Amino acid sequence: MKNSKSSATRIRPGKIRRIPKPELLLLFLILVSIPICSYGQFEQLLQEAQDFKNDSKSLSREIVDIIKIIAGVAIAITGLAYLYIRDQQTDLANKLGKAIIGIAIFFALIAIGEKIANI
Repeated sequence: MKNSKSSATRIRPGKIRRIPKPELLLLFLILVSIPICSYGQFEQLLQEAQDFKNDSKSLSREIVDIIKIIAGVAIAITGLAYLYIRDQQTDLANKLGKAIIGIAIFFALIAIGEKIANI
């Protein structure tokens, strides 16, 4: 009879003091501390983005200068080759002349794009 339900003593519910769950308290602390800690990181991210923007401008200018040099050399080489084979009146001379015109147009478009970028 000791193990029966009727023989068990009853405990009266008294004032139960609720302790906040540690998960809830931890979540609250994380939510409060994230904006405080991330403000400095956000400022640093903005500074790095601005530095990248400035560096990318100078890098793009250098790339455009390199492309202009390559286009100028290509025009010179194809021009010399055209002068050498123009008297032969072959299909190669016609194609080479068209290539020179194409490279010259490309060179002009690069120059126009560079002027627009500097505005």
